[in-house]
Amino acid sequence: MAEKEKRDTEKKTRLPRARITYNGFCRGLNAILTACALFFPAAVFADEPVSAASPPPVTLTVKLFPQDAKVFLDGEELPVKAKTAETRSFTIPAGYQEIVLSAEGYFNKTVRLTAEKNIYLEEKLERSDSRLVLVGETMTGYQPKSVMFTRDGKHLVVPILGETGIDIIPFDRLAPKTRITLTPPDKKSRGYVEPAIVRGRNEVWVSQMDTGQVHILDGDDLVYKESLSTGGRWSKVITISPDEKTAFVSNWNSLDVSVIDVDTRKVLRRVPVSGIPRGMAVTADGKFLYVCIYSTGNVDKIDLADFKIVKNIAFGRGAARHIVLDDARGIGYVGDMATGRIASFTLDGDKIQKRVWAGHCLNTIALSGDGRFLFASSRGVNNPETYLKKGPDFGKVTVIDAANMEVVDWVWGRNQCTGLVISPDDKYMVFTDFLDANVEVYDISGLWKE
Repeated sequence: MAEKEKRDTEKKTRLPRARITYNGFCRGLNAILTACALFFPAAVFADEPVSAASPPPVTLTVKLFPQDAKVFLDGEELPVKAKTAETRSFTIPAGYQEIVLSAEGYFNKTVRLTAEKNIYLEEKLERSDSRLVLVGETMTGYQPKSVMFTRDGKHLVVPILGETGIDIIPFDRLAPKTRITLTPPDKKSRGYVEPAIVRGRNEVWVSQMDTGQVHILDGDDLVYKESLSTGGRWSKVITISPDEKTAFVSNWNSLDVSVIDVDTRKVLRRVPVSGIPRGMAVTADGKFLYVCIYSTGNVDKIDLADFKIVKNIAFGRGAARHIVLDDARGIGYVGDMATGRIASFTLDGDKIQKRVWAGHCLNTIALSGDGRFLFASSRGVNNPETYLKKGPDFGKVTVIDAANMEVVDWVWGRNQCTGLVISPDDKYMVFTDFLDANVEVYDISGLWKE
């Protein structure tokens, strides 16, 4: 299917924020009948009462979480007419309607619809006992892969995997977004994956896996400056050393990590690793680089003095995707997409401590600034055909107490929660819904209130 057709298909499923306009059929028919009554004998219509035909009822099909939520119209619960593993269908009158979605333990939500055709609706409810409060949502380009705050916290940078650049979204109002196109006009390459900030140079770096490049923007006005080649294939995650002299880029298909001089923009070397590399993290002292190996579930530990792998930390069979370090406490955390678990380990000795299950198809993990909470986005169960199609459930974001590795809160996302970031002041959580071309913002300050 062509990219445009894919985007059109996605848009059709976003009816919670769409409007289907009724064309005034009844009013037009009434006008015609009234005119006939004026110009023709009344006897002609004596045996046929003048009335406008009512439009036929509409089928409302709902993919709703939680799945046991009830659907109400005019204060009455609607009976289910048909049901699948993912959806339920109801019959409602045509025209303007206010549908109320309700479930025990969740806030009610009212959805306003005007329809003359059957409707497919995807919605979620917010838990009434959660300390995470939805602030807002906004649309993005096709397949938002990740998200990051700019240095001043005023904008969100969202690399778009399925299009030709990145979206810049003002955080205070989430609109209007600005598209920065990084693909040259004569090219068709896409695949923008991850951003990183080089604070000392006031730059934003963005990886592009299709071309194996890193694109560099000014940190203030986000104007494009230049691009560099990593030398690897399918470049994904960018990690900056604590002294900001070196950038590391994981290359998915060439099974290595590019080491780049930040000032000269030169690739100093490419370091082979033990499998497909994904997430990375550098210790605060700049001595070691940890590399998640997606193809095995393990983590390579590289000594940055000689760029040799000094240890392959065995976390068990899986797909290690993301890693964050809490150097102050001497603890690291590794998220595994295949198992859905997060494991903590000691930075002194690399000993695995605890594990916690955080969701199906785990994606990004993020640590609060004070190290107290660990956040994890999960896509939900994959579609059996391909992960590029919507699966049977929505994704989630889970909050974990980092000290005891126990889940303390969570919220529903939409289709495939992927990118995730915590604001510099620990007040907000932002994540992307990969298959819905959407960004969601939550106030998380309640987590720190006893």
